[in-house]
Amino acid sequence: MNPDDNMILLVDDDQFVLDMLHEQLAGIGWHQVICATSGTRALEQFVANRQKIVLCVCDLSMPDMDGLVLLRHLAQQGYRAAICLLSGVSDEILHSAAGLVSAHGLDLLGVLTKPASTRSLQDMLHKLQPAAAARIGTSLPELARHRLLEALSADEFIPWYQPKVDLRNGAVAGVEALARWPTAAGGMIGPGSFVPALESAGLAEELFFSMARQVITDLDAWRRQGIFVQASINLSMDDALDLDMPERLLHLLDATGVQPGDLIIEVTESKLMVQRSVAMETLTRLSLMGFILSIDDFGTGYSSLAQLVDLPFRELKIDGSFVQRALAERKAEAVARISITIGVNLGMRVVAEGVETEAQMDFLRSCGGTIVQGYHLARPMPAAACTDWLRRQDPRMKLRPASADAIDLIASGARPARA
Repeated sequence: MNPDDNMILLVDDDQFVLDMLHEQLAGIGWHQVICATSGTRALEQFVANRQKIVLCVCDLSMPDMDGLVLLRHLAQQGYRAAICLLSGVSDEILHSAAGLVSAHGLDLLGVLTKPASTRSLQDMLHKLQPAAAARIGTSLPELARHRLLEALSADEFIPWYQPKVDLRNGAVAGVEALARWPTAAGGMIGPGSFVPALESAGLAEELFFSMARQVITDLDAWRRQGIFVQASINLSMDDALDLDMPERLLHLLDATGVQPGDLIIEVTESKLMVQRSVAMETLTRLSLMGFILSIDDFGTGYSSLAQLVDLPFRELKIDGSFVQRALAERKAEAVARISITIGVNLGMRVVAEGVETEAQMDFLRSCGGTIVQGYHLARPMPAAACTDWLRRQDPRMKLRPASADAIDLIASGARPARA
C-alpha cells in the first residue's frame, strides 16, 4: 500500500498527542495524515475524505463526543476502513471497547496504549495492507450477484480442509471444511470478502449446499481409500431457518458411502435468533437424522448457554480469540477453562480452535482439553494436500471415527443405518 495515496485520520482531544503521532507517522513514511481534536470534527473529515481514509486512530476518552460514540456514528455513516483504538484507560476497558468495534461491524486493526511507540505503530500498519485489501474487495466486480451465481454454478467455491488433532495421543480427530475461492489468475479471493457478499445477495444457503456436496464427495473418496474421518461444515443461523434443509442435506448422501454421522454441522451462534423455534426445529431434526451438531465460536454469541441447554449439540468449539489471549489475560484464561469444563461435564467433545503455539497446547492440556485445531498443527489445505497430510499422520490409515459404535461397524464391514 502506498502511504502517499491514502490517508490516516487521527482523533484525539490532546493536540500534543496528535502532533506526536503525526511526527511518528511521517517518520515511517506516512505523510497523508489528517487530525481532528473532537468527534464532531472527525465526522466532518470523514465525510470530506471518505474515499481516501484507510485507517482511523481514535482516542476513547474525549469530551462532548467520546470515542465509542464516534465509532457508532462512523459505522452508521458507512465507514469501512480500519480502526485503531488509542487510549490510556485500563486494558479491561480497551478490550470491552474492542468488542464494541466488532459489534458495529468495523474492522479493528489494533489497540494501542498511550504513549504509542513508533515500533507499535509500525507493527499495526503492517496489518493495514490485508485489511484494506479486504475492504476494497467488497466493491470488486467479482462480487456482483450475477457473478456470484456463476461461481456457485461452476463450483468455483471449493473446500479446503484444516485438520483437528487429539491432544491425548496425536490422532486425527477430524477436519473442518473452509470455503475458498481461487481466481483464474492464480490468486485467491478471501472469505472475508465473498462470504459477506454472498450473505448480502441472499446466497448463503447456496454456498452451504455447494460446499456440502463437495465435502461429501471428498469424504466418499477418502472412505474408498480407507480413510475414515469426520468433516465439519459451517451453517449460519439464517440457513437454519429453512425447514427443508435437513431433507436436502440427507439427500446428498444418497449413492455414497457417507453417513450422517460423518458430517459435523457447525452452527455459529453470533446473533440473537429472531425465529428461534424454526431454527430449533431444523437443528433438532438434523440431530435426529444422525448429523452431529457443533456450537461454533462458543462464548461469543448472545445466548450460547441457552443453546447448549435447548439444542442437541454434541461438540463445543472454543473461539480462537480466547485461546490466543488466555496466556496473557486472566479473564480470557478463565473463560477458556470454564468453557472446557462446561463441555466436558455435558459429555460433549470440546475443540479449541486458533491454536498457534506449543504454549497454548500446554495450556489446553492443563485445562483438560482434548481436541485442538490451528496453524500450529496445520493450515487449511486443498483436498489432495489433506489426503497426503492424513496419510503422513497415520500411514496405516487407522484414523479414528467418532465413536466406539462406528469403530465396530467399520471393523465388521457394516454401515450405520441412516435415521
